[in-house]
Amino acid sequence: MSRKETVIVAILLVIIGTSMHFLHHLPCFNHFWGYIFPVKESVMAHAKMIIYPMALLSLYLIISRKDICEVGAPILAGLAVIPLIIVAFFSYWVFVRHELMALDIVIYIAAIVGAILLTGRWRTSSLVRKYWPLWTVLFLIIVILTGYLTYNAPEWIVFADLG
Repeated sequence: MSRKETVIVAILLVIIGTSMHFLHHLPCFNHFWGYIFPVKESVMAHAKMIIYPMALLSLYLIISRKDICEVGAPILAGLAVIPLIIVAFFSYWVFVRHELMALDIVIYIAAIVGAILLTGRWRTSSLVRKYWPLWTVLFLIIVILTGYLTYNAPEWIVFADLG
């Protein structure tokens, strides 16, 4: 992606991901949408704000480049930044014991930008391109798990509603 395209994509994905956070307040929101959008203030529920925007980036790259092998890099990059979000969030939460919205936003924007930069780096990787069906299956498994765990979360701190 060109620099201009990267900046535009980053801005759009931040807007899309941030919007996802607030959709559960709409009157038409139901359990079906809860499998896609975060409905709790848990760290893992917010992982959806990375997973789905990066999936949209995958679709954009597949369509614009007319190459199905483009599917892997954004998905892997999104999955790679999720552990970093968890570490960053709990690093400050341990000391403050509550959320700091401004810091959450900074962490989220850094994660999206980092995932986009990783995508640019990994798009040409032969490993990523060769095994694109594997990355697609991995993405589907992650989508199913995050959707399921939204409503059936184990008693782990990453699934706790910290809001």
